[in-house]
Amino acid sequence: MALNSFLFLLLFLPAVLIVQVLLQKYGGRQWPEVWLLAASLSFYGFEGFAQLPFLIGSIVCNWWIARMMVSGAGEIRRKWILQIGLTVNIAFLCVIKYANFVLGSVAALHGPQITLPHWGPPLGISFFTLTQIMYLVDTYQGLNQPNSLLDHATLVSLFPYITAGPLVRSRKIVPQFTKFQFEESRSERGCRGLYLFSIGLAKKVVIADSFARIVDAGFASMKYSSTLEAWVYTLSFTFQIYFDFSGYSDMAQGAAWMLGIDIPQNFDAPYRSRSITDFWGRWHISLSNFITDYLYTPILRSLGRATLATSAIAILIAMGIVGLWHGPAWTFVIFGLLHGLGLATNQVWKKRKLKMTGWLAWTLTFAFVNIAFCFFRSPSIPIALDLLKAMVPQRDLFGVDAIRGIFSWADAPRMAIGVVAAFAFQTSSEMAASFRPTRMAAGVTFALIVISWFFMGSSPAKQFIYRGF
Repeated sequence: MALNSFLFLLLFLPAVLIVQVLLQKYGGRQWPEVWLLAASLSFYGFEGFAQLPFLIGSIVCNWWIARMMVSGAGEIRRKWILQIGLTVNIAFLCVIKYANFVLGSVAALHGPQITLPHWGPPLGISFFTLTQIMYLVDTYQGLNQPNSLLDHATLVSLFPYITAGPLVRSRKIVPQFTKFQFEESRSERGCRGLYLFSIGLAKKVVIADSFARIVDAGFASMKYSSTLEAWVYTLSFTFQIYFDFSGYSDMAQGAAWMLGIDIPQNFDAPYRSRSITDFWGRWHISLSNFITDYLYTPILRSLGRATLATSAIAILIAMGIVGLWHGPAWTFVIFGLLHGLGLATNQVWKKRKLKMTGWLAWTLTFAFVNIAFCFFRSPSIPIALDLLKAMVPQRDLFGVDAIRGIFSWADAPRMAIGVVAAFAFQTSSEMAASFRPTRMAAGVTFALIVISWFFMGSSPAKQFIYRGF
């Protein structure tokens, strides 16, 4: 069940909220959480109950490992249990998601040609596995106590973020299952959540999906592209993925607020960044925090004394892993390594205290991000290279023959709004923070939802990009 489906908007979410309010008012202390868990498992199982055993097995396994880790064990035994737990999670992710990718890469080097059945990876496996890796590490470090089975199952499977994040930490989320922690009332927070949800829904179905039509058609015909068309295709994906993923994150955070739970903000105007380091502080923020705390820092420590060289190596390794985390393809690995190279270069730049004017820093950063996204979106490395080649000025600079057949002038106003919004407007988080429960705000919320429903009804629903990871 997708967050941008009529089933979710008109039936699932209202039903969950109504029962949740009733249980909070008339039920016992744990019944609202039991209901959240039941609703979340139903939401997840809607895609096919065959996927539920993977999620439930992962939840029970990590719950048990965490409890074993603190059950009076000595330090050496605790460390061994942690390492076993991390190995189990990584092996689970790799076997399910990457086995055929590895076997195919071996076969390409003239190795034996072995293939496993092409099962589809369970929905959200990349996200719920990283959530549990963070939980095990934090439990080992004493940052949180082991969860009860109910708390842990609800933490991992909560429906607003199970399919595409943000990544959450146990000590921030679990206490909210039984205690409302916002300063404002539940009704005020619920209204603010609905407002943010409506913004995210509009970002996805009105803006992101408008860019998607050009992206899908353009990447299929780019061998015939002019320089202008190549840039239109790549820039369209750069805006599509931002409004698609940040739209999902707004909807997830808004739905969580309606439930009385605060989850991390995941985007903060990343296309205003003036360096790659700044970009990763604004783009997929929960993943950026994971990279810093659970990948880069441990890798750097394992390399001995921290120097500029070891820091650069740690960044490249961490970002290569993050690239592969996105999917079993070398295009994702190159995407990660490019950003690792950009982050390492930025470190050297800062270390030498070099300066650059603001407009040039922004231009280079945005161009770099756009180029890296070429590999992210392309189905293969040769296709990505063809597109990059077409982006270099050539004989056919301004040809529009290919784009004329896929561009619709009806999409132009929405795409223009998207481009301006990415750079100039308030972010959705800033808009939600300034929200006040007035008639004007109610009217804006209602209008955004109705407009979004119109677009949802006029064309087939498009899956969120990160839902496939």
